[in-house]
Order: sequence, then structure tokens, then C-alpha cells
Amino acid sequence: MSGTRVQREYRNDKAVFLWGFMAVWLAMLVAMTYVAVRDGGIPGSRWGVPVLVLFWLFGIGAARWAATFSRVRVTLRADGVLVRERFPFHAIEKRYRSRDLAAPRIDESKDGDGDPYFSCVLELPGGRRVAVAESGHRPDVEAALDALKASLASVRRD
Repeated sequence: MSGTRVQREYRNDKAVFLWGFMAVWLAMLVAMTYVAVRDGGIPGSRWGVPVLVLFWLFGIGAARWAATFSRVRVTLRADGVLVRERFPFHAIEKRYRSRDLAAPRIDESKDGDGDPYFSCVLELPGGRRVAVAESGHRPDVEAALDALKASLASVRRD
């Protein structure tokens, strides 16, 4: 069936690193809390419990923040565009007609060090935006933008 043939698929899996980092952080925190409880606290320190509480507050807050980032998969087919955003505990999957999507573009911002950071953004109907590709290296993002534009043009012709 030609209407369901996949023309092109784009993935942005950057969120997986963040989720993994937070999983390791929390696992280490669980282990250190277990050791502290098992041994009756941190020997020679009256700051053991407050420090653990601060680490837990940071860990929970950072894990909640990390959970707001999604893995993105955009699948272009002759019968439309499927956008799937996967979060740690749920997923959002929507189908769109290719002609309803705005032209993709590059958004430029700064990373934590003040260096430029680029995202190839696809704006969905209703104003929602998904980053199809992102990097600190502009040519990589421009290549993704060009490929996405060409794929969208191809799907719209079909």
C-alpha cells in the first residue's frame, strides 16, 4: 500500500542522555542513602543528614525537569506526517497532513557555556514545536533542515 510507505524518518534522541544521567544520579543517591542509614549516618559529620536531604531535593527536582524532555520521531509518509514524542512515563502521538505543517526552520540559542546552539524546529498546527535535530555545530543542523525540507516537499507532491 503506497499510502503508508515511509518516505523518511527523523529522530532526536538527545533526551535519552539526560534521562540516563538522572537515573544514574538517583541510583547512586539511593545507594549512598542506604549506606548512611545502614551505618547510622556519616561518621564524624553532623552535616550528613542535611547534605543527603539537599542531594535528594536536587535529585527529585532535576529528575522532574529531565522528564519534561522528549525523544522525538517524525515519520513522513505519503498519507501524512506522524509525530511521536516519548517522555519517560508517557507518549504523545499525533498525525498531521503535510500541508498543515509550517516550514521547518533553525532556532539559535546559547548553551550553558554561552556557546551557540542550533535546533531544527518543526512547528505543528496549534503552535507546538518539536526539535527534529539539535547540535552546537550549525552545518549538522542545516543538513537536517535541508533533508527535512526536501522530504516534506516530496511528500506534499505525492
